[in-house]
Amino acid sequence: MDGSFSIPWTHQIRFTHGAFSEGNHVLSSILPEGEGQRRLCTVIDAGLLEARPDLIDSIDRWQQGHAARIHPSGPPVIIPGGESTKNGWDSFETVAAAINDQHVCRRSIVLIIGGGAVLDTAGFAAATSHRGIGVIRMPSTTLAQGDAGIGVKNGINAFGVKNFLGSFSPPLAVVNDLSLLDSLDEAHWRGGLSEAVKVALLKHPPLLDFIEQASDRLRARDLETMESVMLASARLHMDHIVHGGDPFENQHARPLDLGHWAAHRIEAITQWRMPHGDAVAIGLAIDLDYTVRIGRLDQEISSRVLECLRSLGFLSCSDCLSDGKVVLEGIEEFREHLGGCLTIPTITAPGALVELHEIDSSIMLDAIESVNGILSADS
Repeated sequence: MDGSFSIPWTHQIRFTHGAFSEGNHVLSSILPEGEGQRRLCTVIDAGLLEARPDLIDSIDRWQQGHAARIHPSGPPVIIPGGESTKNGWDSFETVAAAINDQHVCRRSIVLIIGGGAVLDTAGFAAATSHRGIGVIRMPSTTLAQGDAGIGVKNGINAFGVKNFLGSFSPPLAVVNDLSLLDSLDEAHWRGGLSEAVKVALLKHPPLLDFIEQASDRLRARDLETMESVMLASARLHMDHIVHGGDPFENQHARPLDLGHWAAHRIEAITQWRMPHGDAVAIGLAIDLDYTVRIGRLDQEISSRVLECLRSLGFLSCSDCLSDGKVVLEGIEEFREHLGGCLTIPTITAPGALVELHEIDSSIMLDAIESVNGILSADS
């Protein structure tokens, strides 16, 4: 006996300012309709709460104003931000325990407010509790608003491998509250820009032009300029998810993962101390250098991208590439993650994707050594 079925899904991304402010209807407009009140479990990034101590009061006022449709299931659940929250089960279990203790059911909603690591961890807990509870994501960092919060993945790190455990579970909606970006530290402010450079190289070269021209304003924390970059980056990432034909990554390729095999390995080497955005910048430099060395990319383009990344504050001093052979192990991890067929995306020109299925290890080691020299030059 055979059969088939499909499930339609609308992937909703909203940009706003002051999502919990009186008169802002973005959040209320995406709440599921009908069937009376729904319980709302809120998870908050501890780092965001430290920078925004009034956030809980704002959430409380918003909930009171929408009491006909939602009811808080209990006090907000606070978990640490940053990649460390994805290492091990502690934060996952904190969220899962709250879902159990606050009687959050499959008709309830989990609202997750924070950086990408908090979205990943709490989203994984929600996706596996009762076999799936609806989630609204509210990313609070540039990395999460432009990339990490846009996708349909959740996960935690295990066995020294990034995102080894996880699930695919599309959120009910993503709400990018741009006013949350004001409180970011420098690393988290610039973090999303390396992913924006990446997706511009792969999908939309005019965005790279804009980032280059606006680098001084971005370094000076001009919010309006950052908003423009985040909106463009989010649109490009969303377009790939919705129209790329492989939202759940069943194929043997991840076309947006330029620089990521090395970035994930670097994060593990540094025991997750290096932020993802900084690791991606280094990974981009390695992959572009390699592509130049195999004769598939003009050196001028690679140099241009490296200068852009440096102007944004990336590629500063680090010893993460001191052992190139250890870094190179990330290739095999990436191959295994994809199901055994190696597919490394790179470019032959901005906007021109090419996928490499074989890597010359000696040439890649030369590329790693070259980028290591760039990092060491600032020491």
